[in-house]
Amino acid sequence: WLAKSGVVGYILAGVSVVTLAVFLERAFILHLERRRLSRGMGMMKDISDAIRENRGASPDRLSELVSLKVENAVEQLSSRIAFIRLVFTISPLLGLLGTVLGMIQAFRQVAEAGGAVKPAVLASGIWVALLTTAEGLIVAIAAFFMYHYLQYLVVAMGKTMTRQAEAEMIEYGHGQKTPQAAV
Repeated sequence: WLAKSGVVGYILAGVSVVTLAVFLERAFILHLERRRLSRGMGMMKDISDAIRENRGASPDRLSELVSLKVENAVEQLSSRIAFIRLVFTISPLLGLLGTVLGMIQAFRQVAEAGGAVKPAVLASGIWVALLTTAEGLIVAIAAFFMYHYLQYLVVAMGKTMTRQAEAEMIEYGHGQKTPQAAV
């Protein structure tokens, strides 16, 4: 079926393979970092060290520092996830492009046949058109779920880091809550 869907089908197949690779890499990294976070290691250790090093700072300054550290950690965790969002946005458009190209092919074949419409000729062009539409939607739907799962993990980890940092600030005598990190 891939050969029948033409160039657009090959592009969608390539995009889906790269998307799956990015998803698997990000999921692995996020689960690894989540495990580190639960032990107070990794990115949380950097935040904890910053709290300890700035013990004498005012609560507002410390709160701002922690907020920036959490935002930077969330930004690092979010790297390459935007690619998956791009894929779920662009894949239906690629499928639509395949649809248009398939319809052009069908009508070109009708024109070359001198206007004598054979149902088999039209059906093959329409079949290609519908096939690429389906491929684009399949890739987009899969990428949509991948993106939102990864985004959920990042947001949850950002909230966890913020709560842990607030607890450490209270422990070190700064009872003020940190501003919510941009997650």
